[in-house]
Amino acid sequence: MGGGRQLVAEHEVERELRRVFRRLTRPGNHIARVDDDWFGLFVARNRWQRPVLKIEARLWTAFEARDLVKREEVEGRIIWNASEAGLALLRRLEARADPFRAQHQQRRLGVAAVEEGVAVVEFNDAESPLGWLHSHKGADGKPLVSALQFEAGERLRRDFTLARMSPRLTTDWALALGPGAVRRSGADRAEMTDNALAARQRLASAVAGVGPVLSDVLLAVCCHLQGLEEAEKSFGWPRRAGKIVLLIALDRLITHYGMNNAPCGGRG
Repeated sequence: MGGGRQLVAEHEVERELRRVFRRLTRPGNHIARVDDDWFGLFVARNRWQRPVLKIEARLWTAFEARDLVKREEVEGRIIWNASEAGLALLRRLEARADPFRAQHQQRRLGVAAVEEGVAVVEFNDAESPLGWLHSHKGADGKPLVSALQFEAGERLRRDFTLARMSPRLTTDWALALGPGAVRRSGADRAEMTDNALAARQRLASAVAGVGPVLSDVLLAVCCHLQGLEEAEKSFGWPRRAGKIVLLIALDRLITHYGMNNAPCGGRG
């Protein structure tokens, strides 16, 4: 690599990991080499035509040395994604950056339905931006997000996490039980892989069904747990536009899931 191996400070690694991994963990995104001095983040949104951000090779070498990324070959091309160690570090960094979130967790065990059966999972109600919108009311006394919209968004997040595409910031689906609520043994990993693949296929179908832009805001808010203000900034939208687009997106998601014969009347 250009310039040879260079020492990288830990704070540089942590800063760059937070910058890159927040987008790397989104469905279909990956890292690939651009040239001797740079690696790039390629995203599904532009069909991987060009990198949306670049990482210095010296920093990427530090990621690999710390096992924060995993390498794989896809159709003869070498790409990288986040490793479990990388995702674990991201969770620690996010918790450190937002101690209020860690302090105000509201954790509980609950049962959720999945296509393969049921799952017992650990929820953190306080962390979900969608949950906050559902639990708060507007001037007319109605929830900012309806029950049906909330259910659709949570269904998307369930598949996103079961597909193992993201750090488990809110709901630990690793506690999931198998079909019929029978706990899986260590020898049953193949079935778990099948379930992760099925969740990934459902997620891809939902993203395609909702369409671009609308699916972007759903993934940002429902899956990556961005607040509306943060999502608006990341997309370059004016203030309050995020809520309008989110409600439209949730209605489209309801229609995709067949949860209603017509889109749920969202709040403007």
